[in-house]
Amino acid sequence: MRLRFALLAVAMTAMAIAPARVADAACAPTDTVCLQLQDAKQSQATAVTRLQGIQQSLADAQTKGIQTMAVVDQLKSQIASQQAKIAQTQTRLATTTRQIQVTEAEITSQEANLQVREALLARRIRVIDQHSSTDYMELFVTSRSFTELVDRIVLAQTIVQSDQRLVESLRQQRDQIKRLRQQLQDEHDQEAAMLAQQVAQQTQLEQTRATQQQALDYYNQLGAQLEAQRKQAEAQKAQIDAQVAQLQAQYDAEARSLGGGTGRFAWPERGPITQQFGCTDFLLEPYDPNCPTLHFHSGIDIGAPFGTVVGAADNGVVSLVNFDCCVGYGNYVVITHGNGYSTLYGHLSAINVSVNQPVQRGQQIGAEGSTGFSTGPHLHFEIRLNGAYQNPLSYLP
Repeated sequence: MRLRFALLAVAMTAMAIAPARVADAACAPTDTVCLQLQDAKQSQATAVTRLQGIQQSLADAQTKGIQTMAVVDQLKSQIASQQAKIAQTQTRLATTTRQIQVTEAEITSQEANLQVREALLARRIRVIDQHSSTDYMELFVTSRSFTELVDRIVLAQTIVQSDQRLVESLRQQRDQIKRLRQQLQDEHDQEAAMLAQQVAQQTQLEQTRATQQQALDYYNQLGAQLEAQRKQAEAQKAQIDAQVAQLQAQYDAEARSLGGGTGRFAWPERGPITQQFGCTDFLLEPYDPNCPTLHFHSGIDIGAPFGTVVGAADNGVVSLVNFDCCVGYGNYVVITHGNGYSTLYGHLSAINVSVNQPVQRGQQIGAEGSTGFSTGPHLHFEIRLNGAYQNPLSYLP
């Protein structure tokens, strides 16, 4: 039932002029079939505007669904990358914090040592200052020999020099402490910058997660809508299957008498095949667990301009006609051909036959459209044998 989106513009243009096709010749008051057909066409024309919106919405939803899945995959990759960056930042932050703690402990120890040394030096300087005027006279008077005097003077000078070196050492340690403090401040600034970066990354991550959740919510909603439509299509198909099986026996003999049921079919219209028979990934097709893609397309889709004449694929009797603008096959016709063969023509924009009407191969039965679950004008064509779906390409010349 799917058509390439490239044909959607053709559908919209053709549908815009579809109401002009409704005006047929006036029906006789007693011709109920003609009157019913005329009413059906009028209903179809009224539904054109609504169909345009439905078809466009469905096409947009399918396109956005693909885009949303790509966005979700991209967001997952971005989230994983940001989580890795945050983990690295947290590791560096923890390492730097430990280094800062060690440095602070070292600074505290050095400051305590400096305070002790400064106290000792201050005490020594005060003592020397108090006795500086008498020290050398006292040394001379109290020395027992000249050698002892020299030794004691040298010792005093050594003490003074040692005090000077101690003062210089204390100054260097004080400068080192200042550098350590500056280094510590720099590290704090770096960690603060990293922390700000981490917070920004975390904010971005939350925003990305929110965007991802919105995308996932949208895609889930889209999936639920498609699932509901698919179930509608399945229910319709099951109903049609039951009707075809019931009507097959009723019309089989009459159809064979008209020359149908040979197993040889003509193309109902000419155009490119936009969807093949068999397993498909199109979500609106009925569920089939036997398909790897879990969905099955029971016919072929033939693309052509809106309103293209659709002909009967073989002689037979029209056994089922349905007008439904918005579900599954949309407007469709079923023809019984005899010997267990029947054909179905879906998504028609107009129907030109009625139930119980004999038809000949190639006779116009309707016009191509885009009713039901369709993304553009095309014909969904099925061949069934004793109720089982057949690949039409195996029967068409």
